[in-house]
Amino acid sequence: MKKKDFAEAGALYFIATLFNKGIGFVTVPIFSRILTTSDYGTVTTFNSWVSMISVFISLALYNAVRNSFVDMDDKERPHFLSTIITFTGLVFLTVIGVCVVATVFVPRNINTALIFMCIIQSFGYALINDYSYYLMMHYRYRFRAALMVLPGLLSVVLSIFAILFILKDNLYLGRIVPTTAVYGVFAIVVLIAVYSKTKPELNLEYLKYGLKIALPLVLHSIALQILSQSDRVMITSLRNAAETGVYSLVYNLSMIATVITTSLDGIWVPWFTGKLKERKIREINVLAMDYVHLMTYAMVALILVGPEILKIFADQRYWEGMSIIPPIALANYMIFMYTMYVYIEHYYKKTVYVTKNTLIAAGLNVILNYILIPKYGYVAAAYTTLASYFVAFILHSRYAKTIEPDIYPLKMFALPLLHVGGAIILYYPLLNFWTLRWGILFVYLIIILIKERFRIGTLVPALAEKCSFFKEKR
Repeated sequence: MKKKDFAEAGALYFIATLFNKGIGFVTVPIFSRILTTSDYGTVTTFNSWVSMISVFISLALYNAVRNSFVDMDDKERPHFLSTIITFTGLVFLTVIGVCVVATVFVPRNINTALIFMCIIQSFGYALINDYSYYLMMHYRYRFRAALMVLPGLLSVVLSIFAILFILKDNLYLGRIVPTTAVYGVFAIVVLIAVYSKTKPELNLEYLKYGLKIALPLVLHSIALQILSQSDRVMITSLRNAAETGVYSLVYNLSMIATVITTSLDGIWVPWFTGKLKERKIREINVLAMDYVHLMTYAMVALILVGPEILKIFADQRYWEGMSIIPPIALANYMIFMYTMYVYIEHYYKKTVYVTKNTLIAAGLNVILNYILIPKYGYVAAAYTTLASYFVAFILHSRYAKTIEPDIYPLKMFALPLLHVGGAIILYYPLLNFWTLRWGILFVYLIIILIKERFRIGTLVPALAEKCSFFKEKR
């Protein structure tokens, strides 16, 4: 990939992800006001189930797509993609068939329509995920960017319309039904895109290859969903949906900084895969340090201005959630840290160890939630999430070091963690003094800008050419 195309892909991924995530964040004040906290919590719980069921339907085969770009040639990959898309469709039809039969035995107080919508939406997620990975590794960034933006944008617009102008009660359906319809349509779009290039196939050799890599990661993906979603499901069942609404809103807002990593992953993963294949370890570590710094500065900013972001995006019913912004933000930072080591494990197909480590962290999360949520509610969930992701970081980094001891030295996280820890220490005593927090952040960012100006100029040469401040004197 040419350097110009690489930069264009990175910029487009960033903009697309920012737009996609931004739509979610921008609409938070809308949905938090037109839905009750209970409706908001119900929607969040439904989405949690969608995330978990999509793992069963996809069987995590999207993970094998990435490896196919290491082990297969250009002629084989489209046929491999067709095989996993076809197989995913067969799994979906099987699940639907089982549910149709099972409805005979389901109690009448259970909404079976929600179950079917959950399965359809999960199927849409699974197909989009498979095809998105294929586009990412192929650097077909324009199509992938469209696939990232359009489903979320359309579902939000249609949901707002349905809640405001169509439904009078059960408003949570106004968010669920349009989203299901949109993802169902995009599932068809993916099928057309794949099968227009190659006919539907079910090559057993390709399927065996994919499942060998992916099946151990099904448990890993489930464990990831447990880590990220079980707290919301358990808050709803052990406390109430209103608390889930508060927790979910704060959790989503605290993920603003991770937009950076999500957007850059689309370009980082294929770049990292290529560089590791070429054994350019030093080059990986140098750019990884920039990646860590960028995420650190974003996380510090999020923590220090978090209360004001919450006040802007939600009304007073949600403001009690300010107390959990720091642990949730730090938990998201832990996700970023351990994911870097997971990429190493994926490259070497150490999927069993990926799964084992993530399952341990997920199991810890469920146990702690079960013990603490009944007494301390969503506040406990915030800290159990942080503890679980910290354990995940320890386990994944420790194992990755046995494979590649020279990639991502642990000391690269020491100073960044001190930065984030310092922001958390300042957060609670200055919670009611926004001018001090914002002032400290302003000074911090100025210092960082001065410190990193030459590195910024190196990474963005056009900026250095236009502004001598970023140009290092030789």
